[in-house]
Amino acid sequence: MLYTGNVNRIIFWGIIPLIIISYFIFRIMEWHYLDDGNRLSISKQHYENLRVSNEINCLILGGSNSMFSLSAEQMSSISNLKCYNLSLLNEGFSDQAYFNFIREAPIDKKNITHIFYSTIFPLSSKDFYERMEHNVNETTLSGNLSIKFKGPSIASYFARWLKNDVMFKTVQYPAPSSSGDFNFDEYGCNSINIQDSWTIEAVDISLDLWVRGQLAKIRNIFSNSKIYFIVPSTLRENFNEKDTYRFSIALEKIIVEESASFIEQSPFKNRSVLCDGTHHANSIGRELRTRELMTLLKGIK
Repeated sequence: MLYTGNVNRIIFWGIIPLIIISYFIFRIMEWHYLDDGNRLSISKQHYENLRVSNEINCLILGGSNSMFSLSAEQMSSISNLKCYNLSLLNEGFSDQAYFNFIREAPIDKKNITHIFYSTIFPLSSKDFYERMEHNVNETTLSGNLSIKFKGPSIASYFARWLKNDVMFKTVQYPAPSSSGDFNFDEYGCNSINIQDSWTIEAVDISLDLWVRGQLAKIRNIFSNSKIYFIVPSTLRENFNEKDTYRFSIALEKIIVEESASFIEQSPFKNRSVLCDGTHHANSIGRELRTRELMTLLKGIK
């Protein structure tokens, strides 16, 4: 019994505290080495670009879907528009952060006549409710880089170490081009491990209110602009056609009621046109998606 009592004391006063302290030290190391993947630098480069751009009358807004997969330069070359791609990774993480970024952008807001807002959030309840959490937490453009005691497991980091991968490696994204477009020359695409996880969700009251709120914010900033709300191209191998149709009809009704135009783009056909995600095109996919968008725009007019 004495032996058992000693073992219990060692476990309770020695091993358990050691495990807890080690875990906290690991999370502190994780926080120290992680960065924002150049997100803040990218936002600053946008401002530098816009300070020397005097003829812009068209903006692309949204998250990584439009950052990777739409080209302002291409849109300008095949239309009378002078476009700039003001999309940000993770759509700025929160609505507050993104729209503050847009409001402070050094452009004449009254000169903007066309807004193309492309967002993935209506397509994914998981991403949408994560967005709502970021809104509550007022997450910044760099993401939540404060120390967290929940995150990827230690085992996942160990697995990366066994593969000779850098344990705390953060994907570094390149600075945008002069038109705000993603620079594929400075980024390596890898579509091998892309997994399609999209599923169509019902348009509930939360999504309804969010969509209307987004359109209201855009209209408040760009009072002279025609707004196009875009459901982006994604790899949609798991989509059910009936669910997709019901979703599109419900979403379009909201958009039209808010005096905006609704554009739904075709799914990506396969992984050959993707970069590193189901909604991230490579340079070929970007050319195809941008061209389709401009064709659909002519149909609206």
